Amino acid sequence: MVYSLSLVINEWGSFEKVGKGYGFKVGGKFYSVLETKAGAYRGNHTHPYNQYTLLLSGRGKYIKIENGLKEDPLVQGQVVMVKAGVPHLMFVEEDLLTFEWWDGDFIAENCKGLFDEYIKGKVGPQDYQK
Repeated sequence: MVYSLSLVINEWGSFEKVGKGYGFKVGGKFYSVLETKAGAYRGNHTHPYNQYTLLLSGRGKYIKIENGLKEDPLVQGQVVMVKAGVPHLMFVEEDLLTFEWWDGDFIAENCKGLFDEYIKGKVGPQDYQK
């Protein structure tokens, strides 16, 4: 049996002060490679699908509201899962590079007001939305 992979990688999730990003879809699931700069954040939203993040380099953590406030450090080579519907924020402590994927397409719903103390003085994708 021969398998054929048609993969188109596009710039996605790139914001000047946040970092570059690239994304692609395979089999109805969305995947991304994201650079996130120190002084920036990603997230501050929820997804209808589970999200998985693999830290490739750098230092940061996920802050989630799941049975109270919870912090999950990102450890190089280990996957952190954010369950569907859980509000989360990626807090960057040092420039980092991640590979992320979802159990479906990338769909995000903002959850403004939940992580204000963590994003104060930082820049994230929501700062580029009108």
